[in-house]
Amino acid sequence: MQRRSAFTLIELLVVIALIGLLVALLLPAVQQAREAARRTQCRNHLKQIGLALHNYHDQFGVFPPSSTNDVEQGGWIGDPLSRHLHSWSSLLLPHLDDGNLYRSIDYNVSSLHPNNRDAASHIVSTYRCPSYVGADFSDDPNYTRFGDRYAIQNYVAMGGSDVGHIYGQNTGLFDPDGTIYPLSSHDAADVTDGLSNTILVAETREERMMVWIDGGTAAVVARRYDGANSPTYAGPEISLNYSPYFDYSDPYSEWGPSSQHEGGAFHLYGDGSVHFLSDHISADVYVAAATRASHEIDEDAF
Repeated sequence: MQRRSAFTLIELLVVIALIGLLVALLLPAVQQAREAARRTQCRNHLKQIGLALHNYHDQFGVFPPSSTNDVEQGGWIGDPLSRHLHSWSSLLLPHLDDGNLYRSIDYNVSSLHPNNRDAASHIVSTYRCPSYVGADFSDDPNYTRFGDRYAIQNYVAMGGSDVGHIYGQNTGLFDPDGTIYPLSSHDAADVTDGLSNTILVAETREERMMVWIDGGTAAVVARRYDGANSPTYAGPEISLNYSPYFDYSDPYSEWGPSSQHEGGAFHLYGDGSVHFLSDHISADVYVAAATRASHEIDEDAF
């Protein structure tokens, strides 16, 4: 009788080890390919937002404000239901082919009013980065006191250089220097630095104080918050991927401009172009790009 050949135990272990090695070598490549696809989709989301911003501008003659109330108004105030608090993201919906969601929002009352609770629970796909792996709904008490399904977004308006300049609309110490901030009403001609040199929207990975329907936290700034540095409240570091971004008791935001892409985040410029900015970008260049009329040209940004 002929004896059947078979694998020895050692040969089997060698084969298993080789298969494991091949999988280990292939897995990073697969992950990189998937991340490349996600980055492309994220970029496309921002391009859609850029087109929508310009369609809004064509219709109303200005870019939308980040909030329909001033910078001190948001979900954290004692009675946010007494303020409208509608965001740029909400105002832009008809220009993103999401007219049904737009029509479901009652703009006569607060964005946090019970009338708008169903709309607020809607996850707007264009406002979500595919690389984001955080929560879908905010668990911050400022929202959970009204409901537990306030959907977050991953794109945020660039309001200017620092918190002090946005807050200047109340103090009179500074004029807000961005393009889209609370109660802003700027047209393209106001962006004298040039639309191709000015950031309108950035990515964010914040998952507590970044509810898309609420304008209260819908704008960020180029420098992280430093409460001890009055009146600009600007820290020495840029806010891009800096944590904590807004280190304040309430509201508190862990992240401002940021992403879960490695090394930086995508930014939408006023001309509709999208650029991936490194979190090692020069502070002067980043601040210059965040302002609309400071006469800087950020030639070395990319």
